[in-house]
Amino acid sequence: MKKLVLVTAAVAAFCGVAYAQRPAPNAAQTIQSRQASYKQMAAAQKAIGDQLRAGSPDIAQIRQRAAFLADRSVHVLRWFPRGTGPETGIRTRAKSEIWSDGAGFQRAGANFVVAARALNRAAASGDIARIRAAFPAVGRTCGACHDGYRAPAQ
Repeated sequence: MKKLVLVTAAVAAFCGVAYAQRPAPNAAQTIQSRQASYKQMAAAQKAIGDQLRAGSPDIAQIRQRAAFLADRSVHVLRWFPRGTGPETGIRTRAKSEIWSDGAGFQRAGANFVVAARALNRAAASGDIARIRAAFPAVGRTCGACHDGYRAPAQ
């Protein structure tokens, strides 16, 4: 009987640990949504860059994509709730530093918002020179965040 109690206790403890290590119920969905949003933002940036390299850039396309980036930029920091990092066991490039260095991550996100809004204002003006001047800051702020808070591709 003593062995049965010990085995039962061990199984219960193991199940409790296994349950505690499972990702939050919405973690997979949150990670998938976050990744899809970043892919859309990358596509928008690429499209703007392609237009700026074109002989005759299409201002309407640049405006549309710059507005999209500005709109999404304000949501980026909300895409990383606790429990959606590498501890989930779900494939994500989000590093644990997002949560351990929250202040730094907040700064990086805020810098991206500022850059995306500046690009959107430049695009709204229709001035290609102004757009070309604002566009690199968006890439730099993305890169700064990737450097500290995104793991390399596996």
